[in-house]
Amino acid sequence: MVIILMIILPILTGLLLPFLKINKLNRNIYVVVVAILTSVIAFSTIINNTNIDISIINITKEFDIGFKNDGLAKIFTMIVATLWPLATLYSTEYMEHEENQTSFFRYYLIAYGITLGLAHSKNLITMYLFYELLTFSTLPLVMHKLHDKKSLYAGKVYLVLSILGASLALMGIIIFINLTNNVEFVYGGLVQNNDTLNKSLLYLSYILCFIGFGVKAAVVPFTFWLPLAGVAPTPVSALLHAVAVVKAGVFAIMRVTYFSFGVEVLQGSIAQNICLIIAITTIFYGSIMALKERHIKRRLAYSTASNLSYILFSVLLLTTDGFVAGILHMMFHAIIKINLFFATGSIMIYAGKEYIQDVKGIAKKMPITMFTFLVASFALVGLPLTCGFISKYAIITSAINAGTTKSMIGIVAIIISAILTVIYLFSIIIPAYLPSKDFDEQHLKNIKEAGLSIRIVLITITILIIYFGVNSTSLVSFVENVSKGIN
Repeated sequence: MVIILMIILPILTGLLLPFLKINKLNRNIYVVVVAILTSVIAFSTIINNTNIDISIINITKEFDIGFKNDGLAKIFTMIVATLWPLATLYSTEYMEHEENQTSFFRYYLIAYGITLGLAHSKNLITMYLFYELLTFSTLPLVMHKLHDKKSLYAGKVYLVLSILGASLALMGIIIFINLTNNVEFVYGGLVQNNDTLNKSLLYLSYILCFIGFGVKAAVVPFTFWLPLAGVAPTPVSALLHAVAVVKAGVFAIMRVTYFSFGVEVLQGSIAQNICLIIAITTIFYGSIMALKERHIKRRLAYSTASNLSYILFSVLLLTTDGFVAGILHMMFHAIIKINLFFATGSIMIYAGKEYIQDVKGIAKKMPITMFTFLVASFALVGLPLTCGFISKYAIITSAINAGTTKSMIGIVAIIISAILTVIYLFSIIIPAYLPSKDFDEQHLKNIKEAGLSIRIVLITITILIIYFGVNSTSLVSFVENVSKGIN
């Protein structure tokens, strides 16, 4: 029942929050304690080596709602359970500047429980249910500023595209169920190559699932919802772009690829080729758009779209080392990108700056914030001694080992994207540290460093970026076992 408790606790406590007659300080303590307690329970499921597989509701004899605790579930849980309490602590300070704080924290907690439910889904039906619930629990967060037209528009786009994506994925799932009469997640997939199988329908099913779940992963042509959602408070943007929503899309694609369809039937197929083209195109497009964008949060959003497709490209190589590399980048990109967003949020609140041209000299007044932004930028570029180097090196290596034309094109895309990443991140960093000689320091007069809670979070995640850059052997070994079906 530990898994059920882990899912239910933040959902119930979030629902109860508006009815509690407590002051702002006690409310903040309440949400942080709930987030930490949920994470403690979540980590207990990671440490526990028992393969939990439970059914909660039997829909029919064949289909049920249930949860499992396999290796991939543990990895996604590890990401979520590490970053959500830190994001919650960050939010207690950041949201001092925002309205409707109780409503914000209610949905923040509810989304935590739903994300953990998605992570531990035992079959397609359960995963799809929590995937849909995640949309509706995060929609109020995207539309937090209800009086703001941009927030309303961003929320509408997010809802419409999420429903469109979910509908496409549902069609793919229905076709898959009709072909296999099975919804369980099994390592290696449920489909076996045989002459009686309708391959055209099977490939159509996979493409629909990939594009449908890929909407949340911001693949082309659905990338635009992600920068639009940047109007939400930064703690929301951080979770949307680094942890919950976009990674839910990537995670769902991993599940259907390796635990529903299987490598054997997809390798060399038109389905693999079409999805690889989409991923490679998104790598290019996201990086180019990031370079063009002048608003810092929207620039990071396009960067996220590009990096998510690094993961998808690696997964679509349909090799064991490609799967390992994709998982590693899913984990490390989450750590890197959430810190970039948190540092950006700190700049927005304590310096009042949102655009690249306005951050000149800001490092002098906000040394901790800019240092953490700098380290996270190094990691996103993929420099050694950061976790970004580990995952990007793994992706390039797996693509070389695949030795196909498509994998070589993907390598070119990633190299060009890496160069563009240097440009679009360091065009922020260099002016922040080295403003022009004629720069008037009066512009820095009212700027101050972020508060204690935000600084603690930024420093903690920066330490994680460096730690996994120099000491990731155990984690890589765990991921390699998961890629081989060893939990």
